[in-house]
Formats: sequence, C-alpha cells, structure tokens
Amino acid sequence: MAHPFLVNESDPPSKRRILTEALRLFVEHGVDGTTVRDIARAGGYTNPALFKFFATKEQLALHLFGRCYARLYDRAALACAPGRPSRERLGSLLDAFAALLDGEPEVFLYVQDNLRVYWPRLSPAERERSIIELLRALLRDGAAEGEVTTDVPIDLMVAAISGTVAQYARMRHFGELSSEEVRTALKLLITRMITAGEP
Repeated sequence: MAHPFLVNESDPPSKRRILTEALRLFVEHGVDGTTVRDIARAGGYTNPALFKFFATKEQLALHLFGRCYARLYDRAALACAPGRPSRERLGSLLDAFAALLDGEPEVFLYVQDNLRVYWPRLSPAERERSIIELLRALLRDGAAEGEVTTDVPIDLMVAAISGTVAQYARMRHFGELSSEEVRTALKLLITRMITAGEP
C-alpha cells in the first residue's frame, strides 16, 4: 500500500515507510492497539527512527488523520463542485467515493474510526474543509431542484450517507465486498435513500 498523499517529496524513505505502515496498523489494530515498536518493526526501523519525525505516537496519528481527511475532502470537493445539476454532482461524488473505497478503503476507515478523537484537534483552517458541509450543501441544492426528498431532515441524510460509506469501506477492506459490488450498490442505495418522490 503506497499513498503518495501521505508524504512530501522531501520526506526520506524512512519517514515514508513509517507513515505507510502506521496507517496500515492503525486501521487493522486501532491507534490504541498499535505500539511504537509495532510501527518501527513493520517499517524495518528502530523506535528512534519514528521519534526522529514525530515526538509521540499521538502526533503521528493526528498527522495521518489530517492527511487522510484532506484526501477525502479534496476528492469530494472536486466531485461535487457547483455548476452542474445536483443529480450529476451526486453521481460524481458517489463515483469518487467508490473509487476511493476500491483503491484506498483504509483512508475512509481511519478517518471514520477516529473522527471523534482527532477532528477537534485539527487546526481551524483544516476544520473549515468539512465533508459534512459539502454533503449538506449538495443535498440542499438537490432539495431546491426537487431531486432530493424534503421529507427527511438533511442532517439525517448526511449521517446516513456517511455511515453507509464507512460501512462499505470496512466491508471492502476486509474482502467482504468486491469492487463491482461497491461501485454499483453504493450509488443505487444512496440514491434511493435521498431521492424525492415515492420509493
């Protein structure tokens, strides 16, 4: 698993390896279930190599959370940028989510599993880039266009989309769903959840 978005061009190979292995281990065992020794061993380095780049495991975990969240936000913002009908933007957003679920499910898992802990610790500038706000805006536009139901509160639909995507990511990551199942079913399910009119 190699994620270019996790690293900077100037990062040495040891830091790149530590970031990649830490993300994998945090997703598999949780931050609390992963030790500095686990990360160092998986990367092929000693504990001091990790501390050369991050003062603590928590600092490393927060750094990874910020990078993974930015990855999700950037993809979501690009997919649902204004200027097209809401139905088309929703389709683009779900395609982007499906592509990430297929190629990088651990990014979804890490963010979803650690939102409560690390979201409040991001900088104010980072927290302004909210995926929840992107979804709210998209659903409001859809409701104004008559494409999204107004029978269900928008925040409830946002929660349903977020939870559904997170669960699909878990199942994809653990091999319970194939790529094609994710791409087809995710779009169908979410579209049915929010569409205006009779189900």
